[in-house]
Amino acid sequence: MYHNKTMKAMNKKTVLIVTPPLTSPAIPSFTGAFAAGYFLREAINAVIYDANLEFFVEHLFSTDFFKSESFYDPEKYLLARNQIDDLLLLYSAAFYSSRIRWSFLPGSVIDESQNPFFISFCHEKLDLLLKQVLPKVVILALDSETQVSGANTIIHYIKRIFPEIQTVVLQNKNHGGNNTPAADHRFSLQNPSLFLKWINTTWKRKNQDTHVEPDFSMFPLKEYLTPELILPLQTGLFKDIFSFWDFVAKLKEKYGAKGFLFEDQLSSFEILLKKKELPELFFGVHADMENLDKTYTGNEDQNLFSSGTTLIQWKNLEKKEPSKIKRLWDLSKQGIWNHVNLTDHTCSAIKNDWLRFISLNPNIAHSYENSFGNMSDGKPDLTDMDPSLRAYSGVKQLAGEPFWKFLSDPAHLLLYLKYHGKKNLFCLRADRANETLISLGSSITFHFRKPDELLPGFLDEICAMVEAGGSVDTEYVRYNLERAYLIGYAEENGIIVGNSSLKHPREEFIQRLDTITGLDFNHFVERGYTSVRPEYRALGVGARLLEGLTKRAGQYKIFSIISEDNTATHKIAKKNKTKKIAVYYSEKIGKKLGIWMPEHMIEKDWEIKL
Repeated sequence: MYHNKTMKAMNKKTVLIVTPPLTSPAIPSFTGAFAAGYFLREAINAVIYDANLEFFVEHLFSTDFFKSESFYDPEKYLLARNQIDDLLLLYSAAFYSSRIRWSFLPGSVIDESQNPFFISFCHEKLDLLLKQVLPKVVILALDSETQVSGANTIIHYIKRIFPEIQTVVLQNKNHGGNNTPAADHRFSLQNPSLFLKWINTTWKRKNQDTHVEPDFSMFPLKEYLTPELILPLQTGLFKDIFSFWDFVAKLKEKYGAKGFLFEDQLSSFEILLKKKELPELFFGVHADMENLDKTYTGNEDQNLFSSGTTLIQWKNLEKKEPSKIKRLWDLSKQGIWNHVNLTDHTCSAIKNDWLRFISLNPNIAHSYENSFGNMSDGKPDLTDMDPSLRAYSGVKQLAGEPFWKFLSDPAHLLLYLKYHGKKNLFCLRADRANETLISLGSSITFHFRKPDELLPGFLDEICAMVEAGGSVDTEYVRYNLERAYLIGYAEENGIIVGNSSLKHPREEFIQRLDTITGLDFNHFVERGYTSVRPEYRALGVGARLLEGLTKRAGQYKIFSIISEDNTATHKIAKKNKTKKIAVYYSEKIGKKLGIWMPEHMIEKDWEIKL
């Protein structure tokens, strides 16, 4: 697929720049635009052919859905993606054991020099184009490792049918080993000077300046599968921050582009914080988790969301540290979506630790991709989270799955975040089989009951919820709940999504607190056994339960026990006007615990023992 501007150049001896399948059909190739920029600067005639886009749009399926406003309707998007995924699966069946996907994950097709996916494509599409253009050189622009197989097939075809044509691979980054395409020449954007030297030698040029503005003018920009133009960017190929933002301003003015995906990993967010006055722009970026503490310090003046950043794709995960979690949480509270990339290069112990964290904190790490390497037949094993790592696996499961899993293209995720916002997308779940959607939190009902007023089976589920929370000794959970003063729970679509209780403390516990603190808790009830499903966190469920129980305490005063290292619950407690009145050390669990009370229940003459 090529632009009209490209067609006009075909009667001249030219360079053909090809974007091989398979990569995202939602955005043009940055590597191809970079190569076009060089040839434009040197006045060398070049033609752009996006073979990847044509492979998807014309060779596999034809649809205008992803370019229409219906794109932003989640129900219609779900239907369209289901149809396309089914079509891709059906197409793949003809070429078993190869498999084609439209997804985040690399390695969607097995790597071989003559992949059956692309041989027929070369015969039907590429052959005619090569005869029309008659290029001296074919440059294969690779932005992703997923294009290696397509590039190898195209190179093999050219060498067999058009042996006089030179083949050149220009890669966004180096792909080593057997994945390196067998072209006449290979270059990388990581060292563009070698590519420039080759151009100077081949076309007898003398320009030594390696800085060039990528040129998107020859791409069919209106044909990519997005309703709004999203363009790829790389910061490392520009002289400085100012020249980079000047280029972005040109792209906005020339093409009307407002959305951009940074393809290189940012070592610092400074470039975003120093953005020029370019309103309405929004960005998705890559960042290195290893350098998170340096990349983002968490200062109040570092509001990335206000700079237009809505999506961060995190790579190179190492040991989960409190400082990193705090920074991820800070970014999430700004309105930024954190996507975590877990590959087969990540140590299994570290990977599992992160997966457990993601399972418990989807409001902090909002989405993830998880690859477990290659199977024996060469196909990648693209897997979801192991059930043993999932939080709350012992309670009744929610219907469907998070909608973000259908937004497997970063450009689509970026647009949905811009159009719907992080909170709305976070709450959206999809039932693939029934092609229906639900929005979590839209119909929650809150109930406050005596234990003997609970519906059959509800106490069992509440006990399971408490145990799934993992923060209390489970030995006396059922015993204490059966004798509780009041149980509060939140329900949606027939499922308990959060719970708490006012329970009567056991006599020996009251005596122990008296001994430790000198405070008499005989006329108190203890608020505890609070548990909120991870998918419902940050939706105010816990706060509503706390408020409701406090209003219904009757003649009792309320206290609660919160671990001193549980800073998240401390914030909730303070927000709900409760105050810490004492601290003691629990030898049983080996840590300090705080005793908290609603502020209005604290007597003025009480001695606070902190």
